[in-house]
Amino acid sequence: MPFRRNKALFLFFFAMLALLNQPLCAGQNSDMKLRTVVIDAGHGGKDPGAIAPDNKLKEKTITLDVALKLGQRIKDAYPDVKVIYTRSKDTYLTLAQRTNIANRNQADLFISIHVNSVKGNSKPRGTETFIMGTDQSHANMEVCKKENSVILLEDDYTTTYQGYDPNEPESFIFFNLMQNAHFEQSVIMASKIQEQLRKGPITVDRGVKQALLLVLWRTTMPAVLVEIGFLSNAADRKQLASEAGRKEIAGRLFTAFSQFKKQYDSHSGIEIDTTPSSASTEISSEKEKTKPASTTASDCWMIQIFASKKPVKPGAPDFKGVKQYVEIFQNGYYKYCTGRYDSREEALKALPALRKKFEGAFIVHVDNSNRIL
Repeated sequence: MPFRRNKALFLFFFAMLALLNQPLCAGQNSDMKLRTVVIDAGHGGKDPGAIAPDNKLKEKTITLDVALKLGQRIKDAYPDVKVIYTRSKDTYLTLAQRTNIANRNQADLFISIHVNSVKGNSKPRGTETFIMGTDQSHANMEVCKKENSVILLEDDYTTTYQGYDPNEPESFIFFNLMQNAHFEQSVIMASKIQEQLRKGPITVDRGVKQALLLVLWRTTMPAVLVEIGFLSNAADRKQLASEAGRKEIAGRLFTAFSQFKKQYDSHSGIEIDTTPSSASTEISSEKEKTKPASTTASDCWMIQIFASKKPVKPGAPDFKGVKQYVEIFQNGYYKYCTGRYDSREEALKALPALRKKFEGAFIVHVDNSNRIL
């Protein structure tokens, strides 16, 4: 329809203007040390977030407790790191206010903590971590709608969020052009979080995913949104409701933070990339081309070593001696992946060796037709 087409063009134009004015390195201090972290406890005040079936346990209470526990662990271990909470009590903040806090304080890392829930379905469980991206699969779009719908509580939200409406698909065009300049760093942090969370108390690992989340959109530093479990699932809810469970979850997040900080401070494997060239969780496949590595009959895990806007010739210096690889053309980029592993754990064992050659290498899940999931 003409109205929808015009709106899409308007959002495209506005997004381009916003992108040109977005600082690429606002969150980076001059000596590249992680000195400021903003911890965002999801929801709060008049916005309870997800609510348990018995109406007693609310997401806003869980996220605040875990956020405060995480922040205290960081303060105790790293006195030189400034910890900033978007909220330290049961108060309501808009999504824009949350990201403004991070940007205003020139944070080096933004961690938003949330709890998942599925209405009418108690089976889904586990943890997952989101980064800003363009995956429009049904499951991720549902998460987007759930987390972004809080803006409907705000006055004049269409002005604040420049025309975005969580109920209109056209609005997601806006996000496609607003990729975070710190995409690679966000991927690394998200991966470390999932590596830790799968150790318990909630052991189901739903992976690292991309989603078009407003709370991540405006951040000018590495940013992740972690869903620490499902309130709609009895097993997850038991851990989220317990002091011991929340303490352990905060401890896992702290370990991930410590690992990320060590890597960040040493400049090891973290480079600022102003293109979405390593979009490991993108789904829509436009065209696929296979190089020497053979395909299998089922999904597998691979390691993406680099990506390029243009195809790279076999034997080029970019491969640094790697001869077995797969070239996947997806969302406008040629992505080069090597190795085929039956499990993520096997890929994790091979990752350190490859990172000696390719500092930004990371694990991707690939289906039997060589599409990155």
